[in-house]
Amino acid sequence: MAVSKRWHIALSSTESSRPINISIPKKLGVFLLSLSVAIAIFFSAAIVYIGINYVKIAEADAVLQENILLRDRLYTLSTEMDSMMTKLKLIEDWEDMIRSEENFKSINKDIREMGVGGLPKIDSTFIYINEELGMEYNLTMNKFSHLKSKIDFDFDSHAKLLDQVELKEQLYLNTPSIYPAYGRISDPYGWRIHPITGKRSFHYGLDFGNLKGSPIYATADGVVQKVSKHKYLGKFLTLSHNFGYQTKYGHLDKILVKEGDTVKRGQIIAEMGNSGRSTGSHLHYEVVRYSKHRNPYDYLNKLEDDIILGKK
Repeated sequence: MAVSKRWHIALSSTESSRPINISIPKKLGVFLLSLSVAIAIFFSAAIVYIGINYVKIAEADAVLQENILLRDRLYTLSTEMDSMMTKLKLIEDWEDMIRSEENFKSINKDIREMGVGGLPKIDSTFIYINEELGMEYNLTMNKFSHLKSKIDFDFDSHAKLLDQVELKEQLYLNTPSIYPAYGRISDPYGWRIHPITGKRSFHYGLDFGNLKGSPIYATADGVVQKVSKHKYLGKFLTLSHNFGYQTKYGHLDKILVKEGDTVKRGQIIAEMGNSGRSTGSHLHYEVVRYSKHRNPYDYLNKLEDDIILGKK
């Protein structure tokens, strides 16, 4: 019996009583069936491909938006750093003004820049992703590094300046620098003929003549080191000051402080008198630094800028 080489297809409908018969060669049927399967596979693959690429496009768009946002943030950060740099320059100008007013050594502008110098750093994190973004990122980070170095340099400079200002103030307050009493200088520092003994002797202080009871002032901040009576100086007291200074006050009538008291420059500490070996009411005033007598005349009405931290 011969095998049929044709496909018979019967199409029927509920609305038709007679089916439609279609007869096609078997080879054509196989071809059409294979073509249908191929088309179905093609369209299925196309749908999957489009779906995958849609996700990739969405992801790429998200990355693009992130890059735009990051560039905006970098620009904002760069602008803020420019503003900070401007304010830092104003602070440096103020420091220079203070140094000039206080007669401190100024900082050379080249030294300021050398203190924050160095080669720019290159970070390749973003360059391979987006060259423009990578360049912007490196510019911003190098600006940040420069700003940080500048802040560190200026902070150290300001701290040293503050130390200098405080030291200068303390030096001024603790250095004898005002008149200890009002009155005429009746006897200077140095060699003289003693008014009582008539012999040539060295006078280690200045004598200020005035009425009994005239106020005696501390010539610098300090502490009352000694209150006593002396055979020649009568009632006297010694103040101890920082930076190696001592001041001594003799021939007093009344002493208004006691040992251990803290006194301020210009504070009334005693009243002028005629105690001890004296020819009249006056103050004997001495300045000692590191156990060596100094000429008190050199310490009268000294200005802050006149006082330096010299050698012993």
